[in-house]
Amino acid sequence: MSNETRYNKTLKYLILSIVSSILIIDLTILSIPDAHLQHSVAIVSLNIAAIMATALGIIAVSRHGLGGNHGKSYLFVTVGIALWFLADLGILYAYFVLKVDEFKQISLLDVFWLLGYVFLVLHLVSIIKTIRIRNHTITLTILSGVVIGFVILNIVNLLPDFDLPTSNDLHHFLTKEYEFQDVVITILYPILDLSLIVPSITILLNIYKDYQHAIPWMLASISLLVNAIADNGYTIQFIDGKASAMPWDLFYIADFIIMSGALFWYNKYHISDHILARNEKK
Repeated sequence: MSNETRYNKTLKYLILSIVSSILIIDLTILSIPDAHLQHSVAIVSLNIAAIMATALGIIAVSRHGLGGNHGKSYLFVTVGIALWFLADLGILYAYFVLKVDEFKQISLLDVFWLLGYVFLVLHLVSIIKTIRIRNHTITLTILSGVVIGFVILNIVNLLPDFDLPTSNDLHHFLTKEYEFQDVVITILYPILDLSLIVPSITILLNIYKDYQHAIPWMLASISLLVNAIADNGYTIQFIDGKASAMPWDLFYIADFIIMSGALFWYNKYHISDHILARNEKK
């Protein structure tokens, strides 16, 4: 069996596993009529998906080490995912033990999410360094459209929602004392979301047909793109004072499942081939 045939077969089963897992978990959660039970199942499912991705990342770093062209890339993605997992674990503890829904407020857990962004952006940047940008004009045009649209969307959602704005409404909006958490959510998270969206789209636009390398890069980019979209949706709701875990938890679960697929491929092909080549040199 040729390598390409082997890659195609593995890819088929991997995509089937990812899609079916996401559909089964998300549809199960959506089918639960009780809001409290639905949220509980979503939090548990999110943590299971997160720990699975984190474990695969740790295995990847342990097997590959920090050397070579991809060592630091594996480390970045693993640390980023682990930090997000810690934040989700904190949500689980707060919800079931402390009886507090941390999803609806700024807390210490946000530090883990914010730091996670940094490492995951570094992972995406490390991927971009290894691929060739085939068409700079098309890439820049699409990215410009995405960035402009993203900025407009967030600015529109920052504006006060007045049916017939009056001078008093405008004065209240401009003179309102905003909490620190409002500033963090309103400014920092959208910037970080965009920092995931831009490199993710750049990678997806320039993927070449090399299954061994392209598949995990594509999956990792899609994973973080899904997360960024969900985060921005949650941010918009938070700004409107309507913060809710649903439907965004479904996106976060999908994010971790897709990332697990990327890390599975890294372990099965990238790292196994790296170890084989390293052993042959001894």
